Amino acid sequence: MIKRLAILCLINVSCFATSFALGESIDVKDEKEMFELILENREYCTVSVADGKIYLKSDKIEPSNEGSFLWIDHFSLVQLPPIHSDEKGLYINLL
Repeated sequence: MIKRLAILCLINVSCFATSFALGESIDVKDEKEMFELILENREYCTVSVADGKIYLKSDKIEPSNEGSFLWIDHFSLVQLPPIHSDEKGLYINLL
């Protein structure tokens, strides 16, 4: 009985830690809104914007089974479209 209770407590704690560590994913209605959020927070999550590309800080990209996410601030993530790379780094294409 005590073992079962301990296992349930561990499961609850690990689930809490995972949800807290991942932050909150912001649901955006379209790519335009996603780009606006990224550009509003560009100092936190981007390297530069050039030639129709938004270059992302690689340490702000969070891969998952549901796709890639970008930390736009300390607490919020947005789901990214396909990420590309070139000699300047990782980027997403602007509309």
